[in-house]
Amino acid sequence: MKVLLNGGVAKRGMELLSERFGDRLSLRQMSDGTAPEDPIRDLAWAQVMISVNYDADFAPAPNLKLLQIPASGLDAIDLASVPLQAAVCNVYEHEIAIAEYTFNGMLEWVVGLARRNAAFKGGDWTGTPSLAGQTRGELAGMTVGCLGYGNIGRAVARRALAFDMKVIALTQNPRPLDPEPNFMGGYGDLGDMLCEVDFLVICCPLTETTRGMIGGPELAQMKDSAVVINVARGHIADEDDLFGALSKGVIGGAVLDTWYQYPSPDNLAIRPSRHPYHDLDNVLMTPHISGWSEGQQLRRWAKTGDNIEALMTGRDLINLIRPAQP
Repeated sequence: MKVLLNGGVAKRGMELLSERFGDRLSLRQMSDGTAPEDPIRDLAWAQVMISVNYDADFAPAPNLKLLQIPASGLDAIDLASVPLQAAVCNVYEHEIAIAEYTFNGMLEWVVGLARRNAAFKGGDWTGTPSLAGQTRGELAGMTVGCLGYGNIGRAVARRALAFDMKVIALTQNPRPLDPEPNFMGGYGDLGDMLCEVDFLVICCPLTETTRGMIGGPELAQMKDSAVVINVARGHIADEDDLFGALSKGVIGGAVLDTWYQYPSPDNLAIRPSRHPYHDLDNVLMTPHISGWSEGQQLRRWAKTGDNIEALMTGRDLINLIRPAQP
């Protein structure tokens, strides 16, 4: 089976797939395009392509049987451009890492271990009961709202319920899901949820419905102490409105891992937004790493390998987005 790997995932994939399959697979990393004929040659060769992007600019792939997306998002996949004879599948396996990241953000907000450690090492005894310091809050009893209740939302909810938090979950298709939140609703219930939550966790897919879903009017409905945690896609929260709400104190703060601008090989120093989020004291920000754990990588490549194995042996593919068409 001829497997073509594209993009930043290629190096790890070459390593792990080679370990699993040995000479049962012929592995190739897609050329960088410096020679125009190379990508054409690569795509004509491939029976399986592993890539987070696929669009009309790609050369024909007449032998492609499977486009395996080594991630969950379809933002950069133009399904209409993928050859009809190829099945399209994705993988998840990031929910553990993202839920842990989300809780790290919430605990840092309430407990503040990192900032207290830095201050105390500098001689600051603020908060100690020895000097009748101000008490801090507890996550227990607080309300977390999950905008989206797929794998990530449910992983966050399991941990929140274990912390004795109240969980409100909204999803495009409300239905019984495990764990059962304290309230389950649809996107139409967004206004009712926003006024209750202490933490709003954005963990839904970016679609035309969800793009800009959290804007000025929505942020104005939230408590002035509430915190937005975005581990989905930056554009679900309006870039301008979120910065305005944070800089003016409309909400208490944000933990942001997903952004509006990303680096490219020829522009590594790009800021993640046209606004200076990095200047705001009430923002914790990271470079889209919430799901990037070693466990996630091992699980994802195991599932990717399972789909290659299924293709080789005629078994059913998992996480099938679009079946192959004759």
